[in-house]
Amino acid sequence: MIFVFALLLGWWQASQAATQPRVSATDTAYLSCTTWTGRAWTDFTARSARTPVVESPKGFRAYAQVDIVVEDGSCQNTTSLYVASGPSGTFEVVYAKRPSDSDGNGIRLIGWSPSGEKLLAEVNLWKYETDLGFGHVPLIYNASTRSVKEIRVLDDALSRHFGGNCEFELGVEGWKGNQQIQVKVSRSPETDEYEQHFCVKEPRAFVFDLQKGSVQAGMSECQAPN
Repeated sequence: MIFVFALLLGWWQASQAATQPRVSATDTAYLSCTTWTGRAWTDFTARSARTPVVESPKGFRAYAQVDIVVEDGSCQNTTSLYVASGPSGTFEVVYAKRPSDSDGNGIRLIGWSPSGEKLLAEVNLWKYETDLGFGHVPLIYNASTRSVKEIRVLDDALSRHFGGNCEFELGVEGWKGNQQIQVKVSRSPETDEYEQHFCVKEPRAFVFDLQKGSVQAGMSECQAPN
């Protein structure tokens, strides 16, 4: 099982190294139980990594942690987001992504909104033993309501913009005010597992309105020559 997985991952890394984010032994965004040394894949290893603490202008603090266990020759990631109120507040888990949702998962904290009440993060999803690439889901924690939400409608909004027969990969860039986020849309990595239809050649910038659920072209795209 481990040998077959290593062969599959080796082929996947060789074919997509130029376009895919590289799995890591330390980065919470793409923490993996096995990593590529340049010559071979490392043995499966249980790992844990956490982000630095990010503090909002209103005193809320947050960090994320990814834990990996290896069971029966399989890697299983669990991503957790912790938030505390004030400098002496206790950190509590406000969000968790478990292996049952996606055995490969990680997180990147992007930052608090200008108001200091909302934390933006990007949750990354992948499947071990495949070459299907990575999914990227914006995540927002609202400290005023103590609620957290995956912004799945962003994919739908971009699909409406480009049309249904278009494959792309999105990346979360940051805040634009308190009600909008900046995203980047790029061409998806190529795969032989299914027929792909591309409509994005170069990275394009968009702004997603959280209240309206709509996207509009970002400044860099608006200013680009025709």
